[in-house]
Amino acid sequence: MVKQASSSFDFQYRYLENRTLYQTNIELEPKQYAQLRDHFNLRFLLQKQQNSLLKEVQLNLALLEPKSTDFSTLLAIRGAGLFSQNAYTTKTDLFNNQEINAQIKSRLGSTFLTQKTIQLQQKLAKIKPQPWLESALHLSKNTFISVPYSFAQQYIDTVSQLLFLQILENNSPLNKSSYFSPKHQLFSLSDVEIEKLAQLQANLIDNLFSLLNSKRPDSGNAALILYARIISLSYSINSGHWVFLDTYADNSPSITYAEVGAYKAAFKAQQQDALSSITEIKQQLFSQQAITEKDYSHFERLSNYYYERERGLNKRQEIRTSGEQRLPSKSASLPIYLLPKLNAQEVETAKTRIINYQANLTQQIQTLYPYDLFTHNCVTEIFSAIQNAQVNAVPLVNLLNGINTDPTAFIPYLSFANIAEQHSQQILASFREQQLEKMYAQENNLRVYLREFNTLSAQDYKFNKLDAPFLLFTNEQVWSRPLFGTLNLITAASMGIYGSFIWPFDAGENLKKSAMGILMSLPELAFFNIRKGTYKHLAFPVSAD
Repeated sequence: MVKQASSSFDFQYRYLENRTLYQTNIELEPKQYAQLRDHFNLRFLLQKQQNSLLKEVQLNLALLEPKSTDFSTLLAIRGAGLFSQNAYTTKTDLFNNQEINAQIKSRLGSTFLTQKTIQLQQKLAKIKPQPWLESALHLSKNTFISVPYSFAQQYIDTVSQLLFLQILENNSPLNKSSYFSPKHQLFSLSDVEIEKLAQLQANLIDNLFSLLNSKRPDSGNAALILYARIISLSYSINSGHWVFLDTYADNSPSITYAEVGAYKAAFKAQQQDALSSITEIKQQLFSQQAITEKDYSHFERLSNYYYERERGLNKRQEIRTSGEQRLPSKSASLPIYLLPKLNAQEVETAKTRIINYQANLTQQIQTLYPYDLFTHNCVTEIFSAIQNAQVNAVPLVNLLNGINTDPTAFIPYLSFANIAEQHSQQILASFREQQLEKMYAQENNLRVYLREFNTLSAQDYKFNKLDAPFLLFTNEQVWSRPLFGTLNLITAASMGIYGSFIWPFDAGENLKKSAMGILMSLPELAFFNIRKGTYKHLAFPVSAD
């Protein structure tokens, strides 16, 4: 469960999904608005905690029966994927971590790693599944629960600490796929800049020692990520050129190079914009007395954005369009040799208990948050939350009175239309609408229309795999929708005929696309438009802020 920033939602909805956003403003006093906002935040936090409890159930089941669950995804050690488990650096390699590794070991002392490893191994052997407190198993819309520090979470946290010690002991280098060094001369380092990076590295090493002596349950994950950053700084210092960790999330969306080629100019523009921001940030970074980890993280994240485009364009590879993070988090599966050593009875008892928890919690969730197309959908729940907030504001009272007496209020479009009649409305154009407006202002209108009304010659849109097949855009003019929809229907059906011949070779992929294309075309025959055409190549605007 994720709380999306308004700017992120706007970019997702209006740009990537290419949908016009209609919004209306209801004026409230500052205190009234704060009360309403706090109520929605409370609901979000409650539901997020309940969702965390369900994830805890799945995590424990995965650890108890790894062969029958999505083991590699659920039982992942965050940060461990940054390191290579089967490689060793040499003293002649610029990208080596022997010197910094020896320095850290020296400060820890000759017996620290051995003693700490033995302690963690003994701790792992003692971690056993235990019943959860009853208070954690009773969910409510209004009360927070205490999410248990379960057997699985304790075990994975301890394994993370143990893996870090092993990586430190073995002097494991970074995984070659987890770091990069941009080619542009802007990323070269002067002696003064190297000195400041060495100062930052020394501060991070101090932080690492504090972490090793802390009682944080997740200290293993944090230490893995921090140590990887320390090593990447060593690579930068030794080579005289910036070296960054790859901070993209494991599930970052990407597009193939065939699609990159269709939007090469746009990606080059994104790369240049990022370079301009990097120039500004680099100047700010080294003008400070000392570089903070927060500022370094921001610079690293923006450099990831830049390099992803440099690499994809120069090496003719796919490009990850989003997903760069403030902290790297490459994961690795829990090693098989570190799975818990439980006897058959312990496993069966724990599994039965967790399965019962799962059934009980799922039933409670379904009771608390039922779904019904007419009485419990996304629209009705928003109004229900507003009512439960009990904000004493005339505009909200009038709003709820109107909604409660309107039998069509459960329909998003009609519900918004009724509200918009009573309040000011603002229309925010989709990406395609913005592009067309620019074209009409600069070119002959007839030429623009004839070029842009279809997907074959449109400049601003290139067909991508996210979209079902269609030939003509139908969201601009209402009168032409049935005719254009018929042609779109024929286009989708034609792909279905083609797909029926090649389905043994593409696993029915073209048949599925054809069916979706037909489904999206049918409303157009009745003057309704659903399909807009999506844009995978767009990226959230970069900033030096």
